[in-house]
Amino acid sequence: MPRIAAIDFGSKRIGIALSDERQKIAFPHETVEGGKRGVANTVASLNKKEGEIEKILVGLPLLMNGERGDMAKLVEAFAKKLEAAMKIPVILIDERLSSKMADQRLREVAFNRKERTQRMDTTAAALLLQSFLDRTQNL
Repeated sequence: MPRIAAIDFGSKRIGIALSDERQKIAFPHETVEGGKRGVANTVASLNKKEGEIEKILVGLPLLMNGERGDMAKLVEAFAKKLEAAMKIPVILIDERLSSKMADQRLREVAFNRKERTQRMDTTAAALLLQSFLDRTQNL
């Protein structure tokens, strides 16, 4: 069974997570550089798993009132470019508070600030993916 990928987009760093083949467990995969080369870096990372990924989830950072801010608009543009480059479905998923939850989880493991920063983006992507996997398995 193909995997599902999830992305926590950031202008500096992009966190990537992958599901297992049974689509039950999310694993942090890689952090790549964001910015202007964000799409290319993400495609390069995901192409290592070419043929294994059936869809990509991208966290959409809505404002707390549910509206789209500037960052959400950047993410939507990123998702469109990624879908065109990868030629597989890209689905936008509400990710409000995912980075805060990732930070909280990493603090529980007692990582120092530098270690948390290094793991934050892939952890946020893995939490987003795991939440999606849990919801879809319960349908």
